[in-house]
Amino acid sequence: GAVAGLLCAGLAATVYASHCTDDSPLFVATWYTLATAIVASVGALMGKRALRY
Repeated sequence: GAVAGLLCAGLAATVYASHCTDDSPLFVATWYTLATAIVASVGALMGKRALRY
């Protein structure tokens, strides 16, 4: 589940970064890392139930 969340976060960050004009290092380091951690955590929690079968 966590790996699926990391994959989704990476794809979303790639798409967002290709369209966003704000590319300051502080913005990227803060918000991309926070968003990736949240999505991976949700994937890990939901993956236990969804991937059980």
